[in-house]
Amino acid sequence: MSTIRTEMFVVPGASIHYEVRGAGPVLLMIHGGCGDADVFLEVADQLADQYTVITYDRRGHSRSKLINPAEDYLIETHSEDVHRLLAALTDDPAYVFGSSSGAVIGLDLTMRYPGQVRALIPHEPPLLDLLYGDERLQAKMIMEDLIADHRKLGLFPAFFKFTSSIGLQDDNSPSPSSPPSDEQKERMIANMEYFMANEAPGVLGYAFNLEQLQTALSHSTAQVRPALGSTSRHYFPARSAEALAERLGVEIFEFPENHIGYQVQPKPFAERLKGVLNSLG
Repeated sequence: MSTIRTEMFVVPGASIHYEVRGAGPVLLMIHGGCGDADVFLEVADQLADQYTVITYDRRGHSRSKLINPAEDYLIETHSEDVHRLLAALTDDPAYVFGSSSGAVIGLDLTMRYPGQVRALIPHEPPLLDLLYGDERLQAKMIMEDLIADHRKLGLFPAFFKFTSSIGLQDDNSPSPSSPPSDEQKERMIANMEYFMANEAPGVLGYAFNLEQLQTALSHSTAQVRPALGSTSRHYFPARSAEALAERLGVEIFEFPENHIGYQVQPKPFAERLKGVLNSLG
């Protein structure tokens, strides 16, 4: 395991817990809903031989506490946190990997601060605006059902119904390679509550501006290369990634396993990510 430096970084409205390991070009990893820096624990160790890997708990998650716990969840606020964190840690454009809602945050960062991004890999961003017709309506229903079920059924029934809808409760779906500790379980439960009460409505209400992203890319050296899991193609976050790649006119990259492949197969996932980033220069 690589040596990990742990720090706190103050941003407006929150204190951000972040971790740094390895050496080389900066690679920032943004977790999705219900997670924190620990979801990248194993994959980050695998990447640290080539990159300075930065992982962090997003505001409202685990060790990154909000000054006002009732603040509205906004993608723009989360991407502003990333902008400030990167500006404090490096003067060079960084590689960025974002998972799920973390991928949406990475896209918002690239739209607004393209000079900070060398290359972004948005892994299965749940962007309903990129889908069409029945597929878009079905995805919207899944997100709306999650919010309604959380209020009506409670935390765990709503969560398991949602994860089934994106392929994470399938009988053949593998589990994370390392079981969480009791402390991690406690943090995960709190993050699940935050996700369903705050983050899901915030992601659903986010207006993704494809034209703004395209303009930002055309006036910078930043690259965006969407990605999906090899077993995820029939689920709407992966379909959103495919739609984004099609709209941008770029290749989509396939990674091992499902929506959380970095936890399920951390070593193959890290090797794939290294190959993708090396190919982008």
